[in-house]
Amino acid sequence: MSALLEVSDLNKHFGGLHAVKNVALSVERGEIVGVLGPNGAGKTTLYNLLTGFIAPDAGARITFEGRSLLGLAPHRIARLGISRTFQLCRPFVGMSVLENVIVGALGSELGRGTDLDALAQALLGRVGLTGKEQVPVEVLSYGDQRRLEIARALAAKPKLLLLDEPFAGLGSGEIEDLSMLIRQVHADEGLTVILIEHKLREFMRLVGRVIALDFGEVIAQGSPEDIVRHPAVIEAYIGRGNEVETEPTHAA
Repeated sequence: MSALLEVSDLNKHFGGLHAVKNVALSVERGEIVGVLGPNGAGKTTLYNLLTGFIAPDAGARITFEGRSLLGLAPHRIARLGISRTFQLCRPFVGMSVLENVIVGALGSELGRGTDLDALAQALLGRVGLTGKEQVPVEVLSYGDQRRLEIARALAAKPKLLLLDEPFAGLGSGEIEDLSMLIRQVHADEGLTVILIEHKLREFMRLVGRVIALDFGEVIAQGSPEDIVRHPAVIEAYIGRGNEVETEPTHAA
């Protein structure tokens, strides 16, 4: 059986900048995979390429469930079963929390013939936002906006969820709660997750496999335990004043 997501010969130039360089990777169904790399490594550009927000250079191959994603618009890729969150929360301002989640389901096959109000209510309960359904989204705390982003992404019932720095701006207690939520969704629904995160201690505890990028290239792949000891990863991080958690304890 082929992998859920397969990528090869993936490149992206922005003028003279080679932001993503010859990337090849695969993700199996049910994995929690981490994408690791310092700032500027090409992580978010990779997400944008996978979800159709930008087009790769010629020669790339991106398949999801055996189907090519090349040339598809973001909304069509979302309908195939890929949802994502963003580094910066992007709620629909002027709408309620409940309405934001409903919008997340409208573009999917799930949006047809489904009680979207009930679906949104259930998802908000799952992410810990019960009682805030009618609150204007712009008054939510940053932590609650992060939870809303995940609820909105889950509303489309994705097969693959791409999380872009979900712990950014959160306190330790909020991070622990959000990590638990990701684990629960993964375990209960068999959801495949790809995660970008700079909070390395939490990242290494959550993922089962890591793909490390630097200057747009894959420099290492393996378990969290192997990655934190990999010379190229140590150079990319510690050589630039970062810290790699040396004793990851993951639960994927």
